[in-house]
Amino acid sequence: MKKTVQIDFSKYKLVIFDFDGVIADSLMSYRELDQQLIQELYGVREDMQEIIKFRDKIKNKTKSDSDDEYYMALDKKYGDGKKSLPEIYAKVFEIFPMIQSQIKPKTGVIRVMKKIREKFNCKIGLATSSERREIDFFSSNNSSIGREINLNDYFDRIVTFDDVKKPKPDPEVYQQIIDFYAVPPKEVLVFEDSLLGITAAKTTGATVIAIEDIHNGQDLNQIRNLADFCITGWDELVF
Repeated sequence: MKKTVQIDFSKYKLVIFDFDGVIADSLMSYRELDQQLIQELYGVREDMQEIIKFRDKIKNKTKSDSDDEYYMALDKKYGDGKKSLPEIYAKVFEIFPMIQSQIKPKTGVIRVMKKIREKFNCKIGLATSSERREIDFFSSNNSSIGREINLNDYFDRIVTFDDVKKPKPDPEVYQQIIDFYAVPPKEVLVFEDSLLGITAAKTTGATVIAIEDIHNGQDLNQIRNLADFCITGWDELVF
């Protein structure tokens, strides 16, 4: 029998989504970006599993959604450690459009988003570590996500990496939306996938549903212990 999680959305005045790994099935695409970045900057064709392992190691050390430390660590591992962050990011932004165009929505998420909007009188926010220009791209017809739903039109409020001083696991990205609508934490529901994001959301006092993703497998036990509910796919959410 298939597992389901039943949620009474009428209890919540504010629903907040994360983006990568929750709406966008993007986590493997970003590792493909890393693979291409390493090859173009350092001439090394690295194994994907080694990249994932190394990124997890750096992220577990820094405990931050910012990629600065990760890219600096890549430069030390594969280069001479002398490339500047602007130089590395310039190459990232050169590669990224090719990767972005391949990213699709997580199976079932668009149906859930539209159903929440149609059935419930709540505000809906997006709290993401992506930059604003990325969300603008994924809202456009150049993106398979944008062709199904315009994020800029759908969400009542969007807070991106550009809008905060401290990235996840700091709760600022969520707290900004909660404070804007002045909603008590018990009336806030958050959809997240990563340990850093779940930590950020739980710090605000919100109820958190974890969308389990295979690319966060190393944190799965902690995610299950911290989140209020866990689902492995959007089809498990009943409301």
